[in-house]
Amino acid sequence: TAALDAAGLQDGLCQFRAPDDEAGVVAYELRTYQLKLGYTTVPRFLELYSEGLKDKITADNSGQSYLVSLLHSEAGEAPLNTVHELWRHRSLQGSQASREASRAAKGWRKAVGEIAELATSFRTQHLRPVPDLGRLQ
Repeated sequence: TAALDAAGLQDGLCQFRAPDDEAGVVAYELRTYQLKLGYTTVPRFLELYSEGLKDKITADNSGQSYLVSLLHSEAGEAPLNTVHELWRHRSLQGSQASREASRAAKGWRKAVGEIAELATSFRTQHLRPVPDLGRLQ
């Protein structure tokens, strides 16, 4: 999508590579938007998101956060018109630093304001990877 292209993730999640210089425990943030029903809701969300994302990434010079992927569901067990946004943060504190930096992005703020009108609910989950997964096998 244009949103992933704007973030340099043309091939999506499968092509994501974390920076090599990471130290410490990273955190992932899964942001879920439940959108109103309608055929144009998800395409409109993606349009708004794409318009604002480049501005957000430019404004966030903290170096703490990376967009991993943007996903949406249209069929199956998942509710229709659900969008998932997955970010990787160097730490939970890095998540906050990135959030604060992106508030300066006027295009992002405008996009989020319009996205809020499309949503019926929004949820954020902070997730930590299982340490040393190899030991569990």
